[in-house]
Amino acid sequence: MTKNATDLILRDRLQFTLDALGDQATVYGRFDLSDYTSALERKGLSIKEVQFMVRNPVNPSLNNTGMWDQSGYDSEDGNATVSLNSGLKIYATTRAYEDADTVGIASPDVLCIEEWQSYVGPYDLATGFPGNFTLIHNKYGTTDLHPDGFPVVTDLLIGVAADNLKTSADTTLELDVMLIASPITITQKQLTEMLVQGQDQ
Repeated sequence: MTKNATDLILRDRLQFTLDALGDQATVYGRFDLSDYTSALERKGLSIKEVQFMVRNPVNPSLNNTGMWDQSGYDSEDGNATVSLNSGLKIYATTRAYEDADTVGIASPDVLCIEEWQSYVGPYDLATGFPGNFTLIHNKYGTTDLHPDGFPVVTDLLIGVAADNLKTSADTTLELDVMLIASPITITQKQLTEMLVQGQDQ
């Protein structure tokens, strides 16, 4: 998206730690926007774009780049004789949904969603190689869900959930978040709608 002269570029870094099964129940990080928003002053932001980048700075197999290995399960583990799935879901919202499995592109107050999924087919025990391997990345951006921008007067919540993402325990991943937003004056109608939505949460 083209950046206008009045647009702000804001960045933050969050962390989440996977358990021994590579799972992460739904958690939220808070993107602080208090310097730019105030309901009392009707000062807000129109969020135009949200970008996510998942990082693993201590990845032993990609230690020079700190890249996150999207494959999830260890592709060299020849002991698996069943199909394996792993998934990661990240989204930006102003509503704290209890579980990420209820969040979709039709969910209220959701700015964007990204999903990563890997599938490893059953291994051929004779060769030690998987039958097939698939990576899927779905991205539903802010410009897709809210082409005119999403007005906010509060902090933004970044939701994360994972299933079977790693075979190693206690893997801490970093999530970089970047926003492009434009300062706006919130109208009384917009403010009323936001307050009503907040009471529905």
